[in-house]
Amino acid sequence: MSNIYAGSTTTTALITTGDTSGNLVLQTGSTPTTAMTINSSQIVNFANAPTVGGAPLPSGAMTLISTQTANNSSQLIQWTGLSGYNSYLIILKNLTPSSNDAYQLLIGTGAGPTYITTGYNSNGLANYNGGSISSLNSSNQAKIFFAGAFVNNVASSSGGASGNIMIQNPSSGYLAAQCQTTFFTGTSNVYESDLIYGSISSANTITAIKIQTTNGANLASGTVSLYGISS
Repeated sequence: MSNIYAGSTTTTALITTGDTSGNLVLQTGSTPTTAMTINSSQIVNFANAPTVGGAPLPSGAMTLISTQTANNSSQLIQWTGLSGYNSYLIILKNLTPSSNDAYQLLIGTGAGPTYITTGYNSNGLANYNGGSISSLNSSNQAKIFFAGAFVNNVASSSGGASGNIMIQNPSSGYLAAQCQTTFFTGTSNVYESDLIYGSISSANTITAIKIQTTNGANLASGTVSLYGISS
């Protein structure tokens, strides 16, 4: 083992240890303290939050909260304990039901949480590759339908829904959700693109988000990611 001392004594110096531990240690007293580690994949892990000139390093405005994978064991995906963000972004990648079904969005409040099941408003359009266009305009509903809410449902055999949902103003007041999804329907070679605008008045901060099927089909496969946006 070899040491390099960047000071006059071993008790106040910066030390690098020539062994296989991959540790860079900072000597602040009689016992070295690990400052950071670098493994074989060159991933740097700091013992404490790093700073530059005494200020925290800048970070992005969008944070991945988690990605959930459907495994045919449940009809819903949900996040609870949410807080601290100005907006939320949901990204769906080929979310496929076990049988033909539609998808809906609900929001929850409180520590429970308690999901709101009334007062949702939805309007939008669906376009089919055959040229047909349908419209949706509903108020005071129990949820926001965001995929398969029109003539056709998301088909289990043809492929799942992909798209995104942007939720604005989750802290209080008039919540707005913009939902864009595309999926194959139960009709051969026919796909549907839905653009839905949903809203609800809620005096309480959103603490939970739930995506579930309308008629109880399990979510067979695909992923759903939730991002929090602080800007």
